[in-house]
Amino acid sequence: MLALAGLPTLALADGSLRGEYFVLSSKHPDVGHGADDLIVRGLVEKRLGPDRLPIVTKFGRSYSGSSGKISDVNAMGELMWYSGADMRGSRREKIVTSDRLPFKFDAFYPDGKQADGGANGFRVVHWSGMFTLAKTQSVGLSLGSDDDSWVFIDRTLVVDNGGVKPLADAPFTSAHLQAGRHELDVFYADRHGAGAALHLTTAFPVAPSSPTPPAAKRTPPPKAANLASQIKKTGRVAVYGIHFAFDRADITKDSYAVLNEVANVLRSDASLRLRIEGHTDNAGDAAYNRDLSQRRADAVKAYLVNVSRIAANRLTTQGFGPDRPIASNASTDGRAKNRRVEFVRI
Repeated sequence: MLALAGLPTLALADGSLRGEYFVLSSKHPDVGHGADDLIVRGLVEKRLGPDRLPIVTKFGRSYSGSSGKISDVNAMGELMWYSGADMRGSRREKIVTSDRLPFKFDAFYPDGKQADGGANGFRVVHWSGMFTLAKTQSVGLSLGSDDDSWVFIDRTLVVDNGGVKPLADAPFTSAHLQAGRHELDVFYADRHGAGAALHLTTAFPVAPSSPTPPAAKRTPPPKAANLASQIKKTGRVAVYGIHFAFDRADITKDSYAVLNEVANVLRSDASLRLRIEGHTDNAGDAAYNRDLSQRRADAVKAYLVNVSRIAANRLTTQGFGPDRPIASNASTDGRAKNRRVEFVRI
C-alpha cells in the first residue's frame, strides 16, 4: 500500500461507501482477453459523464494491448459495465449500503464463486460517497487493484489504475480541495481469470452517498407554443432537452428537435429577442464551468443562426456556470435541474 506521507493529520477513515455491484457475463466482449500485466493509464476521460459513469477515451476504445479495446459504451461514450441494464451482459448483483473502509478484498469474486472466470462471470463495482473538509487542504488515498480501478473526486479523475494486471498500486495522488462537501466515486472491474483484488484506504472520513438514479428517459421536445407561452408569461424558459458532448460545447443530434422548436418561437414573433444562458451544477472548478457554459450558449446561438437562419442580432449569450442555481446541489435531482439552457426575453 502507498504511504500517506506529507498530508495533514486526519483520522483514518472509518466510514463507508455505498456499493453498486454488477457482474459481467463471461461472454461479455470486454472480458476474458489477455493480460496487460501493467497499469494502463488513459482508458477513461478525466471527468465523469452526465450519468456519473466513466467515459471511455478514443485510446480506450481502440486499445491494441493484450486486454483489448473497450467496446461497451453508450452514445455519450460512458462505460456501461456499471449500468445493470446493458444487453451485452452486465447484470446488477446487489447493492451494499455501507461497505466499510479500508477495503482489502483479495478474492473479490461474485457471490458464491470461489475462483475467477467461468460461468458466474466477473465482478465490477461502483462505490460512491461523500466527505466534508473543514478547511482548504490536500487529501490522499491509496489504491491497488487487479484489474481496472479509477477514483474520482468531484467527478474528476484523481487515481488512474486501469489495465488487466496483477494487484498493482497506482501512484499516490493528492488533490488540493476547497473547504466544504465533496463527492467520491470509485470504480472497479475484474476482467480476466487470473485473480481479483482491490485495496483502498482513504485519509479522510467518508459517508455513503444517496443512490444514483438511472439515466432519465428522453422526453419529447417541448412545442413552440408552450415555449412561447412560458416566455410571454415569465420572460424566460428553462430547457432541458439540449444536450452536449461531455465536457465540450458540441451539441448532440438528439437536441436538434428542441432547437428547431425554439427557432419556431422566434419565427412566430419577429420582434422577439432572446438571451441564451448556459448554467451548470457546482461539480468541478467554478471558473471552468462558467467558460464551458459560455461556449455552450454560443454553440446554441450558432445553431440557431447557421442552421435555423435566425438573425444573429436577435440573440445574445451569457454563461453563468454554477452561479445561478434553481435547486439544491446537495442532491442528484437538484444538480440535474441546475444543468440547463435558459432563453430570456430581452
